[in-house]
Amino acid sequence: MPSTPGFGEKLRAVFGLSPTILCLTGLGDGRVRDANDAFLSTSGYTREEILGRTPVELGLWVDPAQREEGIRQLKAGRTVRGMECRFRVKSGDERVTVLSADIVMFDGEACILSALTDVTDRTRAEAALRESERRFMVAFHANPLPMSITSLRDHRHLEVNEAAVRHSGYSREEMLGRSKPELGFWVTTAERDRLLRLLHTEGRVRDREITFRTRAGEDRQLLVNSEVITFEGEPAVLSVSLDITERKLYEESLRAENQAKDEFLAMLGHELRNPLGTLTNAVAVLERLAGDETMRHVVAIIGRQTGHLGRLVDDLLDVARATSGKIELQRGPVELRALAGRCLDALAQAGRTGRHTVVVEGSPAYVNGDTARLEQVLNNLMDNALKYTPGSGRVTVTTERAGETAVLRVRDTGQGIRTDLLARVFDLFVQEPQSLDRSRGGLGLGLALVKRLVELHGGSVAVWSAGPGQGSEFTVRLPAIPAPLAAGGESGGDTRPAAARSRRVLVVEDSADARQSLRLLLEMAGHEVEACEDGPSGLARLRAFRPDVALIDLGLPGMDGYTVAREARGRPETRAIRLVAVTGYGQAEDRRRALAAGFDLHVTKPVDASMLDDVLGPATS
Repeated sequence: MPSTPGFGEKLRAVFGLSPTILCLTGLGDGRVRDANDAFLSTSGYTREEILGRTPVELGLWVDPAQREEGIRQLKAGRTVRGMECRFRVKSGDERVTVLSADIVMFDGEACILSALTDVTDRTRAEAALRESERRFMVAFHANPLPMSITSLRDHRHLEVNEAAVRHSGYSREEMLGRSKPELGFWVTTAERDRLLRLLHTEGRVRDREITFRTRAGEDRQLLVNSEVITFEGEPAVLSVSLDITERKLYEESLRAENQAKDEFLAMLGHELRNPLGTLTNAVAVLERLAGDETMRHVVAIIGRQTGHLGRLVDDLLDVARATSGKIELQRGPVELRALAGRCLDALAQAGRTGRHTVVVEGSPAYVNGDTARLEQVLNNLMDNALKYTPGSGRVTVTTERAGETAVLRVRDTGQGIRTDLLARVFDLFVQEPQSLDRSRGGLGLGLALVKRLVELHGGSVAVWSAGPGQGSEFTVRLPAIPAPLAAGGESGGDTRPAAARSRRVLVVEDSADARQSLRLLLEMAGHEVEACEDGPSGLARLRAFRPDVALIDLGLPGMDGYTVAREARGRPETRAIRLVAVTGYGQAEDRRRALAAGFDLHVTKPVDASMLDDVLGPATS
């Protein structure tokens, strides 16, 4: 048993200043004689709180049996070295320490000098690492995608998951310890060499398409992501593969289908142009014939709807032509600000801007372009802005020249565009999801046509929106030219509002033209008619007007026609009214839903004069 004649002043200084946790207890009574600052800061106790008390009284030992074993070793003449034990500090937290102890003489008394090293953080880090490795291996083996770990040095398989085993056709035992070339996985060595170069230079590979050959000799297309990691102490490559063979075949099929669709759209648009041309001419003749105000209303309705059909067919034709590269531009100097002004005048004359504030701002900007095609671009962008901007909203068209570029911006205060749609708004048939009423209409062709026409002019178009409710901004950039002489233009469009006037019939229809034309048809047949444009007002008019018959569209804003019918059948004052669903939704499921909701009859638009008596049913007075 070593001994000392006492601590002395120098030894006391070393004891007090040592960063090692030191504590001195009596061998006989086990009470604390002294402790250094490292002990006090770690335990949380003051010197006054520990002096004269035993570690057991202080509750320092988490496992007191360890203390007893250490004392037995010391009394037997053996030192204690490297004993891992847990101590509970004043706050109640536990610390992991490594303890060494020996017997020394302190002021003539045999005492135990204990030295402790706090390894709590290291222990926790090691435990966290072990847990992390365990979780990694659990995730590795549970992943449904093929995964492998190979040595970066000799490319042998160190680990594979069950998905890799199933996909390759080899057993796990057959794969471990062998490389991919040995197993015949690589179809071409060039792909392997490129992947290895990337791993050595960048430490990772992202979304690399490779051709992989299974044990059965089948070639599969894979999308591979790889990362250099450390596995079992050596550099290794973690690879995850996604089999995209079926997706690639599907994409090829889609390309063929898209080509057939484009050809069909071109043919359809062409075949529709002939009857539309005839209708347009007939409307022009009718507009020149003398007639009463009702006749003028009807002719105006036909003109507007024929024009709408014409625009849809034009879009179909132009998209098909642009897709196949058959549009030829008739170029000349075009001043974008003046062109925007003419487009705004045409929209105003057609009654498209009445509920909005639409302004053209900026400075002149000239381009070498096709006036008619650039007018299509502007009309489609402005029409899109008006369509998705509620009444009282603002649409601003701005033009300017920026260096060698002419810039056209169409900004609105409308509903904005979702982030996930921003990258696809110029794709064919892409639209914001619409409700049953399809109040905005359209085929999702307008912006696709804008993009193609702008690109044909050597320019670009982009869209930005801060999100739903934040409006949107479309920016067209075209090569600018010096200012030549002013360009000419056209205007056009004409529209008129409708008026109101006795069997009693209620028309509930959100389309103004459809509502007015049906109202006129009914009034000319001698019926008393009232009309409204949405579900809530339709339900209110059913109660107030008490019609014999209600002709109700299914796709209504605010409350759809199915809900109006159910509400009407549930109220005594409206339960007996004859309800007729007049709709463009004509599938068998639509008819079943209408009858189940409480409608007496379901008819598909258009409803002509010869159908009205059957639709209205017997008169009640």
